[in-house]
Amino acid sequence: MNQNHLVLIASVLILSTLIGLYFNFSRGKLVKKYANESEFSKLNLPIDLSSEATILLFSTEYCSICPAVKRQIEGYIGDRSSISLHQIDAVEKIEVARKLHVKSSPTTIFFDSKGNEFGRIIGAPKSNQLKETLNKFNNQEKEISNAN
Repeated sequence: MNQNHLVLIASVLILSTLIGLYFNFSRGKLVKKYANESEFSKLNLPIDLSSEATILLFSTEYCSICPAVKRQIEGYIGDRSSISLHQIDAVEKIEVARKLHVKSSPTTIFFDSKGNEFGRIIGAPKSNQLKETLNKFNNQEKEISNAN
């Protein structure tokens, strides 16, 4: 094997490693919000926003980690009636997924009672992300009510 082959093999290995690292670090991340009240109302989803927080979990039939993510969210919510969870098949409701900029599954989107997005997790949530997102929302709600 000559030196050119070794350089090519090393380059492919380095590139593959970098792509893998990028993919790994881009999953399970909180990202900026995309939707606001007017966008949510255009989705035509039969979802009641009367809860303080509504969580939409976008999944697909072939997503191997989506059932575990749903159980994780349900476990975190527990008996809290102030939070509702709705699982949406991203393939079946592809227009909704497009309007909300859902690019992969699972994607978890958090909405307040007015339909404003206050958080989004792409990929499987890390153990503290659900708590952090909902606590951040609760703190914002307290600040708003104290200001009024």
